[in-house]
Amino acid sequence: MKIAANTAEFVADLNSERDGTAEFISLLAMEQDALRDGAVEHLEALARDKAEMAQQLGELAQRRAHYLAASGLSPDARGMESWLSAHPQDAGAAAAWHGLRRFAEQARLLNQVNGALINLQLRHHQQMLAALQNACGGPVLYGPQGQTLPMPSTRQVSAA
Repeated sequence: MKIAANTAEFVADLNSERDGTAEFISLLAMEQDALRDGAVEHLEALARDKAEMAQQLGELAQRRAHYLAASGLSPDARGMESWLSAHPQDAGAAAAWHGLRRFAEQARLLNQVNGALINLQLRHHQQMLAALQNACGGPVLYGPQGQTLPMPSTRQVSAA
C-alpha cells in the first residue's frame, strides 16, 4: 500500500476519501430507491458497485491511518484532529476531514435504513410464502422449470 509521502499527498487522499464517501452515499440512495420501488433487477449491480467503492474507501482510510501513525499520531479520529491542530494552515484538510465525517455519518444512517427496508421486505415475503403454503395445505416445491413437484412423504414405514 502506498502511503502519502508528504502533506500535499495526504490532503489529496483525504479529499479523495471524502469525495468517494459522497459517491458511496449516492449508491446507497439508489439502493434505497430500488428497494422502495421493488426494482430488484438493479440491486445486483448496485451491490457490486458498493463493494468496489467500499474497498477503495477502506484503502484510503488505511493510508490515512498509516500516515498518521508514521507522523507519531494515533491512527484514528483523535489522531486526525491532532494532525489538524498541528497544521492550521491546511484549511482544505480540515474542510475535507469534517466533510468526510459528515458523509460517513450520512452513509451509516442510509445503510441502516436500507437494512431495515431489506428486513421488512424479507418478513413480507416470508408471510406471503406462509400464506400460500397454508392455502394449499403445506409447502410446495418447484422444479428447475417452475413446475410443481410432489412433496416427499413424511410417513415412516416401519421395518418388520
